[in-house]
Amino acid sequence: MNTKMPYANKMKRHAATGLFVVGSVLAAPAFAGQGNFIKVPSRHGFVGTVRALKEAVAHNNMMVMGRVNQSKVLAMTGLHLQGEAFLVGNPVMGKKAFSMDPAAGAVLPARIYVWTQSHRTYVGYFEPSALLTQVSPSLGMMGGMLNKKFGMVAQQATE
Repeated sequence: MNTKMPYANKMKRHAATGLFVVGSVLAAPAFAGQGNFIKVPSRHGFVGTVRALKEAVAHNNMMVMGRVNQSKVLAMTGLHLQGEAFLVGNPVMGKKAFSMDPAAGAVLPARIYVWTQSHRTYVGYFEPSALLTQVSPSLGMMGGMLNKKFGMVAQQATE
């Protein structure tokens, strides 16, 4: 029994492997920049941080457009934690972003999360620029402005 693979089969296998590698390399940029998670420890407890976050959002000319009370939902599964997500945005900036590319709705309004872990409260979010530029590079400048706004909100909410 001959265990050697015929030359044509070897070439097909190498070509398929090469296409997989090339395809993987070409797909990689779609995932680049996803590690831009900002985590800021708060000097306040959970309730104080949530209150300060709402004030900081308003102070920075944005608004809370929605809330996801994950504590309440997860309690139904038996997991008890403190965590709440806030959908934050500015309708004027949103109008500009959606006019540039309606797919911006996959990112905007952006999400800011407040949670408690090991008796410490945190504010966290993904930098909007990292997410918006994946939707469209033309949204990069707006994403940069939102990075600054979110940085100020997080700082004000946690001091």
